[in-house]
Amino acid sequence: MTSTLPDLWLDWCAVTGTPVGRRDQATLDQFSRQASPSHALLGTLRPRETEEHVASAWPAELRADSTSLERLVRHGSARIENPATHWVTRLRLRRLLFAATLLAPVGHGGLGLTRTEALGLTPRGLQDLRPQIRQTPDEPACPACAVWSWLDVLGTNGTWTHRSVRALAHQRDEPAGSTHRHQRNDPSPGWADWPDHPGLLPCIDQWGYISRHASMHPSSLSAVVRTVTTMVESSPPAYVPATPVRRSPTRYVTPEEEAAILARADELNARITRILNEYG
Repeated sequence: MTSTLPDLWLDWCAVTGTPVGRRDQATLDQFSRQASPSHALLGTLRPRETEEHVASAWPAELRADSTSLERLVRHGSARIENPATHWVTRLRLRRLLFAATLLAPVGHGGLGLTRTEALGLTPRGLQDLRPQIRQTPDEPACPACAVWSWLDVLGTNGTWTHRSVRALAHQRDEPAGSTHRHQRNDPSPGWADWPDHPGLLPCIDQWGYISRHASMHPSSLSAVVRTVTTMVESSPPAYVPATPVRRSPTRYVTPEEEAAILARADELNARITRILNEYG
């Protein structure tokens, strides 16, 4: 709760414009340099993982494996990139990876939320927590990139049409370049248009329609958790990145060619004008 946080932290957040819930290591390091808090105060700000909190969401058999979230994201990415994966399944896989990132323990790279917290998470709340999500050098296993991709789906669904969502779901992730997806701006920022309205884990029906108002049922989220265990413990399919589309080189018109084209156009216009004047 905000009321239990130290006044020095609240004052620093107000001055710097930092969300009070953003307490990742980089932010705390900046706070330490600028505000010179005591070690005890810093200790109260560092996120803690209590066994009770983690036990309510993440599968018990995966809690000791700090790589479980990254393994899950890599497994899910491989299925998403498989050309044989149906587009509705691809949507559900992206939602699954997002949900898993919300539920995974902080030490695994997730946010350590309970099921209730995940279903009630608002865009405003996610914006505060998003910097805490783990970023990995390997893009197919990067939780932050998985979140970026699902927010792209939500933004497209909220701003455009079902046809646009379907077109997006048919796309595979572009090959990793010099920057990861999570380092780019959100391509569809419409997901944050209702900052206090829950709906980051919406229902998806059999035709791929994503609800703009109803969150998935808690029992459905429990089924997602069971699927997480199955995916992490099974052998992932081979990851086959999308092949960049080869485009024909653009042909540029030289100034001489442009002059000849325009002269020909003027000639044709003059002929048409003469014909119209003669028979008009």
